[in-house]
Amino acid sequence: MKSKSRVVRVFYIVLVLAMLFLFFTNDFGLVDIHKSSIVMAVGVDVSESGYSVTAQAAVPTPSQGEGSTAYTQVTGEGATVAEALNDINVQTGFYPKLIFCNLVILGESCKEQDIFTVLDYFYRNRYVPLTALVCMCGGDAKELLGQKPADGDMSSMAIQRAMSSELKKSANVASVNLKQIAQYGGSKSASTFMPFVTCVQSGSGGTTAAAASDSSGGSSQGGGEEASAQFTCAMTAVFSEGKFAGILDEEQTFALDILRGGIRLAVVNAAYDGVNYTVGLKNNRSLYKVKIKDGAVLKIKYRARANVQASENNPALQSNADTHIIKEGVLSAVEEEIKNRITSLIEYSIQSGRDFLGIKHLLYAYNKKHYAEYNQDILGAINVDFDIKIKSAR
Repeated sequence: MKSKSRVVRVFYIVLVLAMLFLFFTNDFGLVDIHKSSIVMAVGVDVSESGYSVTAQAAVPTPSQGEGSTAYTQVTGEGATVAEALNDINVQTGFYPKLIFCNLVILGESCKEQDIFTVLDYFYRNRYVPLTALVCMCGGDAKELLGQKPADGDMSSMAIQRAMSSELKKSANVASVNLKQIAQYGGSKSASTFMPFVTCVQSGSGGTTAAAASDSSGGSSQGGGEEASAQFTCAMTAVFSEGKFAGILDEEQTFALDILRGGIRLAVVNAAYDGVNYTVGLKNNRSLYKVKIKDGAVLKIKYRARANVQASENNPALQSNADTHIIKEGVLSAVEEEIKNRITSLIEYSIQSGRDFLGIKHLLYAYNKKHYAEYNQDILGAINVDFDIKIKSAR
C-alpha cells in the first residue's frame, strides 16, 4: 500500500511540474500580443469599392506603468466587410480579433443597403459576440469613431455608455444587439430598429449649443481647450424587410421603450393648470396585444406609480407634508402625455406602412387562425384601445 501511495504522489508531482512547464513555455493557442490587436468597435460605411470598415482597437504593449495600452484606428476597403477587414490585416500586420468587439456602427451610407447584407459577416463569424450593440449614425461611421470624448477615453466606450442598460431602463434609448436585430427582423413583422447616434462638439474646435458663452462673446470653455465630443442616442433608426424606413424622434423612442417593457424609472414632463411638472414613473408595467373582435384591435395597457421630481411653482420645502401625493389633474396630464407619445409612434408606423411595433408577429403568435385574413392590411385595419392608469406613489 505504501508503495502504491508513493507512486500516486510521484505521479501528481510530475503532473504539476509538466503543467508549470507548459504554462511558462506555451501560449495554448493564443496569438502573440505583438501580432494582434483587440478590436473594441467596428464602423461600416459603403464606399465606391464596396465597403469601408474602420476598426478601433486597443493594442497591447509591454506594461510600463500608465499608458501601457495604446489605441489605434485603422480603415480597410473591400467588396465585402470580410475583405475590408482582411485589408486591415494586410496594411498593419495586425490581425483584427473581433472576440471583444462590443459595438458595430453603421454609417449613413448604409441606409441604401439591406441591413442584413451589411451585417452578414458579423453573423457568420463565430468569434463575434451576438451581444455586441448595434447603432447607426449620420455621416460616416469612420468620422464618428474618430471623435474624442471629453474624458479622453475611446469614442467607442463613450458611445456604449450612451447606449447603456441603465439608459434603456429609463426609456431614453432603444438599445439592441446583433441577436435581437436578427430576432426582430426574422419575425413575421420583418422589422427592427437600433439607436441613432448624434454627436455634439464643444471646446475650441468650434463652439456648439452645448457650450455656453461668456459676457465677452467668447466660449466659456477656454480658447486653448481641445474640442471634445458628447454622444447621445435618444433617437432611433427603424428598418423594415432589411430596408431603412426612417428615424423616430425622442418621444417616439420613449413610447417604443415603454411598450417593449423592462423600464425601471422613466421621467416625463407634463403641463397642468399652466404649470410644468417633471414626473418620475416607477413600477412600470406594460402590455400590448392584438385581439380579433369585430375587427383587429391593438389593446395597450400601461400602469405606473408617479412622484413629482420638480415643479415650476411648488418647491417641496414650501409645501405641506402631503407634497409626495400628486394631484389627480397632474396624473391625468401625465396619462395623456403617455397616450400622445404612443399614438404618435403608432401613427408613424401606419403612415409609413412599416410594422416595427411587431403587430403582425403578435397576430401570428396569438391569433394564427386570423393571420391570413388580416395579414395583408393589418396596419390599415387596426383599431387602438388604450388602458393607461397612473397612480401617485405612496
